[in-house]
Amino acid sequence: MRVLLLFGGRSAEHDVSVVSVEFVRDVMRETGQETVMIGIGTDGSWTLGEEVLSIRTGRPRWTLLGGKGEIPFDLVFPVLHGPFGEDGTVQGLCMMAGWPFAGAGVMTSSVAMNKVTTKELAAAHGIPVVPWKAFMRRDPPDATSVEEIGYPLFVKPARMGSSVGVSRVESSGALEKAVELAFRYDNLILVEKGIESAREIEVALLSEDGLVSSSVPGEIEPGLEWYDYTAKYDCAESRLLIPAPISDTLGSTVRRYAERCFSILGGSGFARADFLLDGDGSVYFNEINTIPGFTGISMFPKLWEATGVSSAEVIERIVREALRRHAESCRNSTEVSS
Repeated sequence: MRVLLLFGGRSAEHDVSVVSVEFVRDVMRETGQETVMIGIGTDGSWTLGEEVLSIRTGRPRWTLLGGKGEIPFDLVFPVLHGPFGEDGTVQGLCMMAGWPFAGAGVMTSSVAMNKVTTKELAAAHGIPVVPWKAFMRRDPPDATSVEEIGYPLFVKPARMGSSVGVSRVESSGALEKAVELAFRYDNLILVEKGIESAREIEVALLSEDGLVSSSVPGEIEPGLEWYDYTAKYDCAESRLLIPAPISDTLGSTVRRYAERCFSILGGSGFARADFLLDGDGSVYFNEINTIPGFTGISMFPKLWEATGVSSAEVIERIVREALRRHAESCRNSTEVSS
């Protein structure tokens, strides 16, 4: 099989994607898959090496073109983080082009990318979340509007990952600067209660033909005060504790919540669900990532490895589900048109 790996992208998480795709490529090559590395620049251009590519529309599928003609492939595997990659845009392009693609579908991707929407859905289905409020650029938060949430609190862009644009705020005096930073990345932000001494628990997920399975939970032990971008990608003191040092009962609860969250979103493919654990042992849903970090040191592959599923098998299952879903989509389209 010839797999087109899409990486880079237009978001602030471009560099994270470049690291992730190298790991995915290496695992695929180990399993005998042929890969085509297509980079997406911050300007939106698609390139193969130094060559800028173009797309030609047609039936039954669109064609990806280089200087020497068509670039053939059997499957698109997006390894893109953040907007214009993880948010349903590339997934929608693949659907229109008639290209099979790995990972979550359009709706799941777009909804999961929006922290406001996912928190609303989780709460509506009985999954606990910390106190929070959403704000638009035209009506930004001030000390009065967030008073009932209390300090410390976090200010976040609603549709961004890798802790980009996120600030921990200890007092009202620092709120304005944090809000300004978050609005650089999104015109929708959220302010949520910061849990003192919170532990971050994460669960990896796979969904095949509507059946969601979960890994053992893992815990992030940040090398800094909290798990910001620096702690994630540039801090040797940050550690992954796998499995998480929590009770079996609590582990089962977290896994059940994770599977339920992905099912609510109609999840297909793979994801990672993140939770917060307070000092009393209460669990709160934080967010879900439909294209989580996928490097050799990332939580997602390490969690599956600890569960007894190798990275090669994870990739194989993701690819198998992508092809199954595409075949089902083609079958349904044929039935509707006939």
